[in-house]
Amino acid sequence: MTHATITAEQVMRVYEGLARRTLHMETLAREGDWGALIEEESHYVVDVEWLARCESGACLSRAQQERKSAVLGMILEREQTILGCLLTRRDELNQLIGLSRRQRDLTRSYGPQEAAVVDGRPRFEKGRP
Repeated sequence: MTHATITAEQVMRVYEGLARRTLHMETLAREGDWGALIEEESHYVVDVEWLARCESGACLSRAQQERKSAVLGMILEREQTILGCLLTRRDELNQLIGLSRRQRDLTRSYGPQEAAVVDGRPRFEKGRP
């Protein structure tokens, strides 16, 4: 599709597709399906880039402009929800990383001492019934 052949209807179909895609992305984010979210987001970026290149060639009617505005509002709300899910996940991962670091540090600090501890029970239990 070239810039000259872009119709307002095609532009609106892409915006509607973006709205459906963000709804799906929001669901994936809420479910914690991060791999699928990343894949879906890559398709989203392609559509947004297409709009950035081609939308100026289309003349939207007043009704289409109003619909576009409403769709953009939905998209922005969903993107905020997705961002919130991503920030929550980031915080969870940061906690896990911190826990892992503390565990590693403890192992480094006390691990060699554990190996040096000798089990003395067999020596003292020889004469016991």
